Amino acid sequence: MRTRRGARVVLLDQADRVLMIQHRDDGAIVVPGSPVRALFWVPPGGGLKEGEDFLQAARRELLEETGLTEAEWGPCLWTLDADVLWHGEPVHMHERYFLARMRSAEPISRAYLEPGEEQGIADHRWWSLGELVAAESTESLRPVGLPELLADVLAVGGHPSGEPRALRV
Repeated sequence: MRTRRGARVVLLDQADRVLMIQHRDDGAIVVPGSPVRALFWVPPGGGLKEGEDFLQAARRELLEETGLTEAEWGPCLWTLDADVLWHGEPVHMHERYFLARMRSAEPISRAYLEPGEEQGIADHRWWSLGELVAAESTESLRPVGLPELLADVLAVGGHPSGEPRALRV
C-alpha cells in the first residue's frame, strides 16, 4: 500500500485563536467508517512534494492556502496515521501537525493557491477555543477531538513537551 505523507499547521494568532479552512468534500479521500459532511473544517495543510520534509511542506502549504508567512514555528504536536481510499485507491495516510504562532496580524490571501484548489476551499476562519467547543456538535471539525486537543496545547502556554500525540480518525 502506498503512503501519502502530509503536513498541517495548527496556527494560533495572538489571541490564541486557531486558523481553520473550510473545504468542500470532493470525495477524493474516504476514511472507512468516518463519514464527512459536504463542508468540513481542517487546519491548513496538504501533501508533501518530492524532496520536501514535513516542516517544509507545512510552511509551503500555509503560504499556498493563506498567503501567511510571518509565523514562529514550534514543535510537531500530533501525528495521524490512517488507511484511507484516495481516489478509490487504498492508501496509508501519515500526517504531522505543527504548531505555529502568528507574529502579527496579516490578511489572508488566496493568491498562492494552486490551480484547482480555489473551488475546494469555501472559507477561512479564526476560531477561539470556546467557539470550537460550541461548534463541535454542528460542524465537521478535523482532526477528531480538536477542541480538547487545542485546550491541551493552550493549557501549557503553547509549549508542549514530549513526543507528538497520536490522533484517532
